[in-house]
Amino acid sequence: NLAEASKGANQKVTLNMREGYDHSYYFVAAFIRDHVKFHAARLKERKQKEEQEALLSGDISSTSGKPITCTAMVARGPKQPLAEETIVVQVME
Repeated sequence: NLAEASKGANQKVTLNMREGYDHSYYFVAAFIRDHVKFHAARLKERKQKEEQEALLSGDISSTSGKPITCTAMVARGPKQPLAEETIVVQVME
């Protein structure tokens, strides 16, 4: 039993049991969209965390050779007010 094994290993598990379903093809087919969304959200969180940690550590390998989108304060001419803009820093070749 997965639930019991996870307790014994001190591992957090989210079980998605539905009354009337076993873990057969029909269960998977009926709920695969929810399953993929569940894991996609966690992978996205993990990727964002890893990218943030890389930036804080000074590791730029995740952005090396790629355009970077950021927010910057920009003055479009002398004595012009600063405006917050989203800019893309392109890769120099």
